[in-house]
Amino acid sequence: MSQRACEELFEAMVESVGVKAFAGGIGISARQVYRMLNGVQPNPIWRFSQALGAGDPAAGQAALDQVCQWQGGYFVRLIADLKTANVNAVKESAEAIVAISEGRSPRVTIREIREAIAALAALEHVLRE
Repeated sequence: MSQRACEELFEAMVESVGVKAFAGGIGISARQVYRMLNGVQPNPIWRFSQALGAGDPAAGQAALDQVCQWQGGYFVRLIADLKTANVNAVKESAEAIVAISEGRSPRVTIREIREAIAALAALEHVLRE
């Protein structure tokens, strides 16, 4: 993600509630928010974007998926070709079915279901193109 795109997203978040409310919501001063808006210090979206790319891709994806869960969704990694998307969707769906049928722990079952949903969503994206 470009730094400009991160700046625009951050500005939109701040403008949606105002500087004072935003600052209070994340426990910093309005001055700090203004410094981020003016580019004097990096904004949290830019930092997060950099952090996602700094580590192992699987760890970055797990962090991004967690943020998506906090917002009521899930992360879907898009797959470019139909064959790979098909294979991945079938594999992940089969693993979810096994987890459900074997009565695995709820945490494992939920993770497997979420991975199947993400794989199916990625397949749907490829099919729509």
